Amino acid sequence: MSYYFTKDDIGTISKVLGGELREYDNSWSFKLNNPETSQTLVLSIHNNIQLNKNNSGSLISVQTQHGYFEMHGCMAYMVFEPDEVIFVFYNEETLSSLIIGKQCSCSMFGNISRDILNADFSELDPAVLMAAMQLSLTESILA
Repeated sequence: MSYYFTKDDIGTISKVLGGELREYDNSWSFKLNNPETSQTLVLSIHNNIQLNKNNSGSLISVQTQHGYFEMHGCMAYMVFEPDEVIFVFYNEETLSSLIIGKQCSCSMFGNISRDILNADFSELDPAVLMAAMQLSLTESILA
């Protein structure tokens, strides 16, 4: 089940990320700039996109100077104060997320086991620790 963004959602995201907001028929884009680093980032949120033969949903795309990232079927988002928005896709076993920051930061975590969210961080392999710490923040919005 994909999430469909409302104008209120976009207003909430805009308050956190700032930047230049453009509205289209069924999508929005934010252009962020970080004058200290000269980085830019474009975040696009699309509603009701045909994702495959049988399903439509939301699509989040992020273009940075370092690459292009896309999340299909975004199911939830949350604001992480003071300046980040976390977009999430999940199923019973895994989750994926895009974390966008006001200062043009972008992190992507894909196909992460939900088991690590409740794990004792001291027992985790250091290679999965960052994902566990970042994604444990999303536990409250997962069904």
